[in-house]
Amino acid sequence: MTGRSTRVARRIGPILAGAAAVSLVAACSSAPAPGGGGGGEGAEEGGDEKFVIGFQQPLGGQAWRETGLASLQALAARPEYADKVELKIVRTNDNDAAQQNAAMQNLIAEGVDAILFDPASSSGADAAIAQATAQNIPVIANGGPYDSEDVYIVSTDWANAGTVGAEWLLEQLGDNKKVAVLEGLAGVPLNDGSMPGVIEVLEGGGAEVVAQSTNGWNEATAQENMANILRSNPDVGGVYSFLTGGQGVPEAFAAAELDFVPVVGGSGYNGEACTLVEYADEGLTGNMVFGQPAIYAKGLEQAVLLLEGEEIEREQYYPPLEITAENAEEFCVPDQPANFQLGYDFPGLDISVEEMLEYYEG
Repeated sequence: MTGRSTRVARRIGPILAGAAAVSLVAACSSAPAPGGGGGGEGAEEGGDEKFVIGFQQPLGGQAWRETGLASLQALAARPEYADKVELKIVRTNDNDAAQQNAAMQNLIAEGVDAILFDPASSSGADAAIAQATAQNIPVIANGGPYDSEDVYIVSTDWANAGTVGAEWLLEQLGDNKKVAVLEGLAGVPLNDGSMPGVIEVLEGGGAEVVAQSTNGWNEATAQENMANILRSNPDVGGVYSFLTGGQGVPEAFAAAELDFVPVVGGSGYNGEACTLVEYADEGLTGNMVFGQPAIYAKGLEQAVLLLEGEEIEREQYYPPLEITAENAEEFCVPDQPANFQLGYDFPGLDISVEEMLEYYEG
């Protein structure tokens, strides 16, 4: 018995191998490894092989995702993981579900033992998942939900992240119930699955949604589109911006010389926390609700447990973090840029900023 079959047979046994290896693979360009197996250094030296774990990321370049990848690699480099894990990280572009599906099929062809992926859509990887399931390769949706009984989920509770902010905003509104709403990136499951609930909570609580646009999960886009809204709706009483906008939206108000209103954001960027600190004396209040990018590292932890024969919960949803005017000073890091991503640690993993920055490529 050789290659991947050997590793599958050993999943619940001890794993003794050399230092961790991380492969960064270009989008959809990987050919199957010679011999059809993933394979770690231990196999070549006659010892047990490492678990080869693929991670597929469909939208690189964002600070959130880059920090998540860095946290993932930082955890994999620790001694307790380095001796038994090899990572294959594959990036694709533009949140393209077809590219993601093809990249995951390539990982299967390379003989990985498990696949983590941040879903580009709610069903676009079905073909790859069916193939993995047929070969007893566990698949974990890591970062967002996915609609399949064959997939484990390790994700922030994004739906709750949306409604937490909406409920907070309702509590902050005075007599002016006019609200502007910026959704994130249409077509992404966590956005499309959360926004209907956000609108329902806002309107059900008495708010009037007078303008809607997008933030594109980019602070500059949030600022630009908020500025456009303010030209025709300068009298809004609050702003809800899904998972980004805690810096861009207040800056749009400042540039328009309008009084601040309560703002919901949530990129988790350092700029959001520091903006709350900067404008606190001028009346800015906000709630920046976001999921830790280190959820990727949590996914790795769970994948290894699964491969070692442990039972894990099939659906794991974790509460978001919240940065408000009351705790913003605790999060703001003045010597880091605005797009420095917070949430590089995950409760229980204790990943330091120094560990994360060793692998950060943002």
